[in-house]
Amino acid sequence: MLTLPDPRSTTTLPEFNPLAVSLAAAAQSSLVNTVRSLLAAGDATSVTEALHAPLPSASARALIAAVDAAINGPGADEQGSVLARVFLLPVLLVSAGKAPATVPGVVPDIAELTTLMKRAAALGAVENFGLGNAMGSLAGASAVSPADLHALVRRFGSAGGNDLLAPEPVSIESADETVHLRFLAGASVTPADLPSFLETAGQIGRWGMGLSQALAQQLADPGLSLLPLPRAPRPWFTALHEGRFAREELAFNLFASGAIRRIRAESGDPEALITARADGTIRIDLTSPFDAMLDHAHAWKLAPADDLAAVERSIRQLLEDCRVSRVESDDRVLPPKDLPRPTSVTSLFH
Repeated sequence: MLTLPDPRSTTTLPEFNPLAVSLAAAAQSSLVNTVRSLLAAGDATSVTEALHAPLPSASARALIAAVDAAINGPGADEQGSVLARVFLLPVLLVSAGKAPATVPGVVPDIAELTTLMKRAAALGAVENFGLGNAMGSLAGASAVSPADLHALVRRFGSAGGNDLLAPEPVSIESADETVHLRFLAGASVTPADLPSFLETAGQIGRWGMGLSQALAQQLADPGLSLLPLPRAPRPWFTALHEGRFAREELAFNLFASGAIRRIRAESGDPEALITARADGTIRIDLTSPFDAMLDHAHAWKLAPADDLAAVERSIRQLLEDCRVSRVESDDRVLPPKDLPRPTSVTSLFH
């Protein structure tokens, strides 16, 4: 049973923002058209303001979908044209074993990855696509103007967003398992009236393992364990949301599996407490009923577009899979609380 209250503070857009009416009315088609008009005029201010606002989660997700649809979808006067639809490929990087260390922000042989994906029909029937070699950060990719992306999609033969994503090396500061998030930018060139890669993309199981192995070999560093975990290519702002969620989920999974293993090895079965905190996080405490010193905690930071129910289900499912029989929660939003000092089982993320 899902029980957590939402600890996030939310707001609505000011009335002078052109997107306010469509968002309030939950009119998706009107929202897409308004976004498209703003971006076509080169006015990204209202769109960017809305994307960065702490909107209610359903509104935030609707806005993200509308912005991506306006960027990659054809307008009424663009039927029959050719679009270089932009996308991002999120990659989770799990590091361990060596610190300090640095993973370069540029893929040495991006052609190998592109060829691998094409052979596996990663984008389905869409074969005319390419990837940039820059591995960008969440902050860097989030700062790209949606108006620039809208214009880029309509410049046939362009780099498809590659020149907008700056490389961001991964700085590894802990030898413990740590989750990092990076993005590869790409574009698929297709006629506007044909299905996009979203409608024809192949299952990641057909190419994910090969891409992971190729990336691991290219980024290898003696003494450093590095496991790249690619996610499905998605439209730009959808990829930012889904990539960040995947990072949070994996960071929790690594934390929980390590903490549960340690508590069981030292004192028996752990107990779990899940609480919502006023700093916008979901806190998970794993403790031993027999040893008060065995206290491990993790904070899952919520973003505006996160579905709280999906977050709670993910947390509870993992605890169930790990056979944690006693899981308690609280129906109040509690004050923030400092996490215990990191131990060898505490997973960080960057």
